[in-house]
Amino acid sequence: MNGTYDTKTSVRAKVALLGLFVAALLSARLIVALRSVVVLSEPTELAHAGLSVAMPHGNGWDSAKRWVYKQDAFTLIAAFPAGSSRPTASARCTYVFPAEIPGRNTADIGIQKHFERRRRQIEGEIVETGQIETDAAIVEWVHIERPEAWFNVIFGTGKLPYNRRIDIEVREGTGDADLVKRTFKAIAATLSVTNSPLLEAGGKIIAEMKDKGLGAFLDNQNQQGLFLISDLKGRVIGFATDIVVDTGRASELNIEAMGLYYTRGLFVHEQMSSFRSNNRFESFTWKIESVAPPGALGAAQRSGTGIVLEDTGILTITKSGLSLGDSSSGDEPPEERFYRAGATAIPEILLEQLLAQMIESGTKEMLVDMIRSDGLIVPTHISQIESEDTAVAKNDAYLIKLMPLNRRGFFQLAYLDERKHLSSSLVRRQNDLIFERAEPADVARLFPERSEFILHSDKLEKLLDERI
Repeated sequence: MNGTYDTKTSVRAKVALLGLFVAALLSARLIVALRSVVVLSEPTELAHAGLSVAMPHGNGWDSAKRWVYKQDAFTLIAAFPAGSSRPTASARCTYVFPAEIPGRNTADIGIQKHFERRRRQIEGEIVETGQIETDAAIVEWVHIERPEAWFNVIFGTGKLPYNRRIDIEVREGTGDADLVKRTFKAIAATLSVTNSPLLEAGGKIIAEMKDKGLGAFLDNQNQQGLFLISDLKGRVIGFATDIVVDTGRASELNIEAMGLYYTRGLFVHEQMSSFRSNNRFESFTWKIESVAPPGALGAAQRSGTGIVLEDTGILTITKSGLSLGDSSSGDEPPEERFYRAGATAIPEILLEQLLAQMIESGTKEMLVDMIRSDGLIVPTHISQIESEDTAVAKNDAYLIKLMPLNRRGFFQLAYLDERKHLSSSLVRRQNDLIFERAEPADVARLFPERSEFILHSDKLEKLLDERI
């Protein structure tokens, strides 16, 4: 009996010693890796942005070497140890566009407020601050510490051209503050920002539009577009109409535009918009109201978006929502965000005029910050392409591809006639949609419930005044 007991005890002891040895080996590997020279990957470039940066890769670190879009920003991540679901240390670079500001009276978000917000999110204390000046940017940083958790974070941010921002964050959970500092400084030193010819081209086209004035793009002081919306099987599911008018009034907001987007199926989806701008669209007010299909609570969802650009260059975006038929829900508090509109920003309601100017100037490729009707500002790559081998066979004079950088696989093909007016487009998203220019009488016949607004623009204007 004693011999058996002693044997079992000996086996358990050996297993325990082996476990301690493995743990010590892993700890030693961690310490050696963390205290050795930081090995970086080759710089990873962000397409169309003129930005690249190198991340830790090697000595136990692993980097995806690929920018990933998430929550209005592109992110590049590295982790230690490689392949771990719970890394001991991590590094992250975030390319933010455009940089949000705290209010309409502020040129940019204060660095200290930015740091304080990050401190609250981490639930730590700022124990050190610093600055790294590179050829690309001046990166301000803070060291945030949680001593009771052996947790250290270095978080830094730097301004980039065209209202962009780069955030760099390194964190670790072993209490090694030197690790985060060395890794952070190594990453920041590799930051490279070069001229972005596509952004410069976009800014040039928009500047030419402003110099020309929106009124110069309109036929007889007004321009109307009316399109039937079909799926790829040819089934007509809705229509879209927009009217742009130069009122000729002496008031600053002489350009007015109205829009109605309507689709039906199992549910009706309707969006109305009203746009008023000065001739250079340096000051405008854009109101959008949408009624979407029922949500999880069974009630139709009504949402409103207000987009206002002041002559100071501050862009205010206000969003609100309401569940129709549910009196108990009440109005949701409106959400308000502020940005500084740069030289590359343009509201998507002026898309046709933008493409016309691109064609006229002979520009083949550019990047602009598209202000969308849903309140998002999305960098969009725009290029002229040959009209062969596309999903919609057309004989139009021009074919232009628009690709929002925030969604992989999403794009729009826009066909323009010889007068540089949109004749049709293919929108590739979850459900492909085809927009074909149509006559008012044909659209009214297919959608009699909206015929009065299709045939009479004054009634559409009255509806918009009442609704939004």
